[in-house]
Amino acid sequence: MHFYAMAAASSAFNLKSDDKTVAALVMLILTVSPFIVRYSERTGHPSAAMAAAYIGYYWMGFLLYVVLSLLSFDLYRLILYLAGKVSRSELDFLRVKITTSFYLSVLFSICVCVYGYFEARAIRIEKVVIRTNKVTAPVKIAQISDVHVGLIIRDERIKTIVAAIAAELPDILVSTGDLVDGQLDNTTGFAKYFEALTPPLGKYAVTGNHEFYAGLRQPIDFTERCGFKLLRNEMVDIGDGIVIAGVDDPEVIRYRGPFNERINLDSKEALEASQTHQIEEQKLLMGIPPDKYTILLKHRPELNKHEEGLFDLQLSGHTHKGQIFPFNIVTWLYYSKQTGLSDFTAWVYVPNKSGLLKVGKRESLYVNRGAGTWGPPIRVLSPPEIAIIELIPENVKEPLKP
Repeated sequence: MHFYAMAAASSAFNLKSDDKTVAALVMLILTVSPFIVRYSERTGHPSAAMAAAYIGYYWMGFLLYVVLSLLSFDLYRLILYLAGKVSRSELDFLRVKITTSFYLSVLFSICVCVYGYFEARAIRIEKVVIRTNKVTAPVKIAQISDVHVGLIIRDERIKTIVAAIAAELPDILVSTGDLVDGQLDNTTGFAKYFEALTPPLGKYAVTGNHEFYAGLRQPIDFTERCGFKLLRNEMVDIGDGIVIAGVDDPEVIRYRGPFNERINLDSKEALEASQTHQIEEQKLLMGIPPDKYTILLKHRPELNKHEEGLFDLQLSGHTHKGQIFPFNIVTWLYYSKQTGLSDFTAWVYVPNKSGLLKVGKRESLYVNRGAGTWGPPIRVLSPPEIAIIELIPENVKEPLKP
């Protein structure tokens, strides 16, 4: 993207070699800014890490939309050129100057990023009602996912999320992974905000892939400080006919040893470890009586064909619904080859979807867009959410008013 933007700028403004050199150096620094962020975190320089994160990640989002806009203008010029060749006519009056298209692309990107900045902070409450004969009284579940507490998601955003949850008065609060982002140095104090939430039937969480990237020991400590019971291939009967089961993110297969060191696996070892992980998950669900309403907390919205008929509702996140348009289209194209959900195919992945999906005769899947951001702290056409899921007995005509 940097090379493409540099070529466009050079064509628009006839940049001299000295200007190109300076611009190339700046772009090189911005390209490696994520590595600067992680290095600064690990070496105990949080201020430098935060500065690099804000500059580098905002630039990432800005550059994306500049390049998309420039590409659109270039495609327009190509179409115009081909149309002129075919029609054997001059279409110069329809052309857009390169300088004009560059300025318009920058302006467009600024507008989208400003919009994305505010969309990322406009958290929505998504309400779903599920009727079942397995519960005897209405139960309200609040689900958060992909908060990514760290360098960018801090006090202000966490307070907003917590206040929105508290206003809904849930009976249960669950976190379906990626509660944290990277290193957690100087962020443990943020746990007090989540700790203030005390739903009567408890708080439960599972690991996401970022909990492992962050080193696991600190994320586990942070999650427990927040008041969550971390379910690592465990289940808990909370009463009222409900059982909550939670499983580790598949990233766990690459972490072993007393300090959860990351290990390198070849393709055969990774396949074997993945199959073992699936079997352990299946065994966990098989131990739950079928008359219980089983809620499965699982970070990634993946389905295992061997678990058909073993749970009622799977709560997942991970995908952010693309977070930034057009990545929702990219993920949809990438996974469009997968078989339909109604067949409950092994490990179907549904990143282009969000919300409630019926995936089997008994099973439903809710995919949460996430409450935070990863990378660029913006969202475009994928607003953050807190899901409020009400389980209502079938003999109750209307759900309770909040």
